[in-house]
Amino acid sequence: MRVPVEVSERRAAKATLPAASREQPPEASGLKYKTPDGWTVKANGPLRMASLDIVDGDQKCDVSIISLGPGQPVLENVNRWRGQIKLPPAKESELEIKPIRCGGKDSSLVQLVGETETILAVMVPLPDATWFVKLQGPNALAQRELEKFIAFSESIELP
Repeated sequence: MRVPVEVSERRAAKATLPAASREQPPEASGLKYKTPDGWTVKANGPLRMASLDIVDGDQKCDVSIISLGPGQPVLENVNRWRGQIKLPPAKESELEIKPIRCGGKDSSLVQLVGETETILAVMVPLPDATWFVKLQGPNALAQRELEKFIAFSESIELP
């Protein structure tokens, strides 16, 4: 099986990332953002355009930015995230979505609070892709980082 050039380039970029730091790693994707105080940039995992950690003692939140194909269904994504934090599926009429600007584009912010974990997610629908910014971690830490997450999301410059 032949690997597309852009996947090969991402893998090469991932392999050369520096150890975790506050500095934004150079990315072939052209993605830019401002790293909030207390957040640490880490090497990207599969599909990730950016990965960061927020650590406070033994608690840790994971922050990711990914890009998928256009037309990603909001309800399906929200219900997948709800399942990740052990919440039952929601109906479209039950969704609480707040407007936000991310990458200079109109976007949607979702805040999901489970029994022990919270997911904060921003969805940026574009004609050629849908971008997602997601924070997942323990309730207290995630809630404390909400304003930083919003500022981080608003600072993102999409390629």
